[in-house]
Amino acid sequence: MKNFYFMLVVLLVSISIFGQEKPVEEFVIYANSTKNSSLIFPTPIKKAVVGSENFKFGYNKTELSNIGILKATLGEESNLLIITENGNIFSFVIRYKKDNNLLTYFIKENMAVGNEKGNIVLSETPESKKSEKESVAKPNNMGKVVDAITVNNFQTQTVNDTTHVYKKLCLGEIDKPIFYNRIYGTKDKVTVKLKNISYLENELYFTVILKNESTLDYDINYLNFYITSRNKKKNTTTQTIPYKSKYIHNLPTKIKAGENIEVVYVYQKFSINENKILLIEMTEDNGERNVKLEIPNTFINNPN
Repeated sequence: MKNFYFMLVVLLVSISIFGQEKPVEEFVIYANSTKNSSLIFPTPIKKAVVGSENFKFGYNKTELSNIGILKATLGEESNLLIITENGNIFSFVIRYKKDNNLLTYFIKENMAVGNEKGNIVLSETPESKKSEKESVAKPNNMGKVVDAITVNNFQTQTVNDTTHVYKKLCLGEIDKPIFYNRIYGTKDKVTVKLKNISYLENELYFTVILKNESTLDYDINYLNFYITSRNKKKNTTTQTIPYKSKYIHNLPTKIKAGENIEVVYVYQKFSINENKILLIEMTEDNGERNVKLEIPNTFINNPN
């Protein structure tokens, strides 16, 4: 009888061990106090939650941004929860690492653990089964809610890191071959030519070639983008206020005689209908060689 009970206990323990589900693989993000670890999301960040005081996460809340900055001091590992503007929820393990060389993380939509508009369970603990609103606002197992820029100097760090990321992506756009050969505007041998429109991480990258084939230098007053309504009967456009960009790369103040310069404008993703166009206008300072370039809606709505 004793042998029977002993074998029964062994059998139950074996079932308990081998019957467990395989744990989900963790996505780990490393950070330290001397370098910025950048998380680049496909849509802007709406809310961030950290689970420990030794981790700080900053992002721009006044102007929605896809980029967040993680920093850490020595301590135990913790977790980071991010909710983006489209409601997607991301959850990561975060660890301090003194010698950290992995500084940029491109987060994809399929890495989301769920969406706040659905029935989302943030963890396996009983506390996580409370209402979605309570779980996001004050999660029991993940720490306090972190508002945008948790530390005063994070704003400067975020701006610097964002600039670094944009610069790298813009240089990649400049390295690409010309996609559009016949989309340009010209005035007295000064040309504004559309090279390419790329769609990257929920943003549009417009690469424009500025060409001065005259023998006189061209001083730029401004180079602006407008979304305008087109009057097809009179072949005219109604100009509105300039469309605000998120980043501009390599815009000069002067185009020297015989010089070609490539400029990249970055915008949050947008589209326009068939009754509107994107107008690019470059005006000359102390001159009248003003150049306009009209881009149809089909180009905007079908980027590369």
